[in-house]
Amino acid sequence: MNNPLKYCTAAGVSRSDLRGRILLCRQQDVLTAEKKSIILNQMFRRAIKLHVDRLHVQPLTGSLVVPNFTARTICGNFEIPSSHHTTGVFGADMFLYAAGAPIGGNTIAWTRRCVLLNDGRPVVGAINIDPYAVTESEVSVRLMAHEIAHALGFGVRVFKARNMTQTIPEVRGKNNVLVVSLAKTLEKTRAHFNCASAPGMELEDEGGDGTARSHWKRRNAKDELMAGGIGAGYYTALTMAAFEDLGFYRAQWGMAERMPWGGNSGCELLTQKCLTNGVTQYPKMFCEATGNLLECTSDRLALGKCRITNHPDRLPAQFRYFRNPRRGGFLGDLMDYCPFIKEDKYTRCIDGRAEIMRGSRIGLRSRCLKSNGLRDSIGLTGDVCAEVSCDNETVSVRYLGDDAWHACPEGSTITSTGPVFVAGRIVCPRRIEVCYVH
Repeated sequence: MNNPLKYCTAAGVSRSDLRGRILLCRQQDVLTAEKKSIILNQMFRRAIKLHVDRLHVQPLTGSLVVPNFTARTICGNFEIPSSHHTTGVFGADMFLYAAGAPIGGNTIAWTRRCVLLNDGRPVVGAINIDPYAVTESEVSVRLMAHEIAHALGFGVRVFKARNMTQTIPEVRGKNNVLVVSLAKTLEKTRAHFNCASAPGMELEDEGGDGTARSHWKRRNAKDELMAGGIGAGYYTALTMAAFEDLGFYRAQWGMAERMPWGGNSGCELLTQKCLTNGVTQYPKMFCEATGNLLECTSDRLALGKCRITNHPDRLPAQFRYFRNPRRGGFLGDLMDYCPFIKEDKYTRCIDGRAEIMRGSRIGLRSRCLKSNGLRDSIGLTGDVCAEVSCDNETVSVRYLGDDAWHACPEGSTITSTGPVFVAGRIVCPRRIEVCYVH
């Protein structure tokens, strides 16, 4: 990030994406001094702390020295101090190099494991994050933690090298799925889903090479740190267990975060369809029809609508959830065509557009809250974003039009007063739905 030839300095200039392509920089790709500071001083530091607080590393001995990479390799495109190639660093267990080059397409960050020891342990990694994705929010921190986890070894290549995977036949109408099945991951998978017969934690089978088999199955663990896509990124016992099963790390179990998605769902979530004849047993996870009003996404980070459509052709039998065989979710969502509430464009609680999020208080501390008959002068608003404080055991909220903080105990409601709302209530969430709870 110290070489201006390696990142976008202005819109319209051409820069390498560090993977062999030359891209024309857009304004959102420009690595400003502010965004560089956010990456290095906030995202990296806080993301590393998420791992440090949860994983104890098996130390290496002596000095860690980085081999020379040819300029034609991806790792060779990163700026590496010359001393790392010669004397190295005594007591180091891992080198991570970061860049802020443009990426293009739908990808906002990627990771490359540059050096693996003979036992499969990664010791040198490179991370590139497009400045477009850089914010001061917790979402960006979790994105960085996700990429660091890949550098640390979370991915099918390392999983297979450590004999952690198993192929399970005939799951939900599929020929087979790949799961991480070693002891600790098996234990924590069965505990999270409350399913004593789960064979392990299922890996993603959709997406491209960088997604498939190197993330948890998003349908089963949508809001987990190592699911595909960006979101709340709960650092749960599932990911901690996978790291412990690698054999290079030991988990600090009291630090696992609780994730609502799939929690205590039972085996049926893992073995049966998400909807049958258009009806789901998991309404907090999947949806059945698109309404007129915006609703909270499962991770409470945004407002959205049920992501569902009628496809031109009949869906494969294993993905048919409605009487209409063409009806279902979207392939690119990594959800096996299961419909779910997906954020609309510009409706994130942290930085959305107020004109399309009526009744929402937008800011870095905001999360989505369910509503009950909430109305403004125009009519029903649907769910809304409000600032949330997790500092105490009871959640507190501050909604649009009222600068006071209101205690919001789980199971209760708040009657909305002030200049914005004319009727209705805000429904108080479970603390684990809006806070990172150990």
